[in-house]
Amino acid sequence: MAKTFRCQDAGLPCGFKATGEGEDEVVAKAVAHARQKHGVDLSQAKTLERYARRAIRDDSRGRAESPVGTWG
Repeated sequence: MAKTFRCQDAGLPCGFKATGEGEDEVVAKAVAHARQKHGVDLSQAKTLERYARRAIRDDSRGRAESPVGTWG
């Protein structure tokens, strides 16, 4: 089942959404988004990465999409 991460699910006012076939794929997209759009390196902040992983949900539609939106 596809997985989804939304910044809003992590309590952030952001329209970013990443989906993928597994948690690692989704986290990689979230890390790239945070670095590119916000100058935050989640891969170096393990606490933030763990928090992002806890916000990942099963995608009921079951398909992968590209990240969209912005954060902040």
